[in-house]
Amino acid sequence: MNEASRVVAEHQIRDITEGRITVDDLDTETAMALTVYGIWGHNDVAYSEALNLSKSLNFRLESRVAGYGVEDRLVAYNTEESGAKRKGASVETVGYAAPLLKKGSKLRLAKPEERDKRRIAKPQSDWDVLHGLIMCYRSGDIPVARAYLDQHREGRENTVLDLLEVWAAEAETPELRNEAKTILFGLKTH
Repeated sequence: MNEASRVVAEHQIRDITEGRITVDDLDTETAMALTVYGIWGHNDVAYSEALNLSKSLNFRLESRVAGYGVEDRLVAYNTEESGAKRKGASVETVGYAAPLLKKGSKLRLAKPEERDKRRIAKPQSDWDVLHGLIMCYRSGDIPVARAYLDQHREGRENTVLDLLEVWAAEAETPELRNEAKTILFGLKTH
């Protein structure tokens, strides 16, 4: 059963990247996040479904606190806190380190603006770089995004740009789709 699920997950990644990326091209967190994004976007999914997906990819899905280090075959999630709890958090702990958030029996992808700024400043995965790239664009346009990409993914720029193309194709709103296309155009022409 897990082997069949892995084949489906691998096909999902090949399909949403139009064959440009395979599961083996990606670090564990990015592979899981990309698969979740391609199937469910930023919508809630039953934790059990995400757990089954992680098992099919031969990944462990575990709760981790901020500041954890990415490990091979591990996909971390943070527990999503209510707005009241988050408001009381210190400036240093605003945002989530993990790409996935769990609330009750549901799991979802964290949006770029929800991520921990420290994790974006020192990315550990290509998914972190994708979120950092988007946030840099929002704060300073293409030159800032280009500098971020150059600093954090030298030699892997094409993978991150492929992820950005998927982000654009699967975006939930026209505004997010246009933002991603603008970033892509700007990065490819500079």
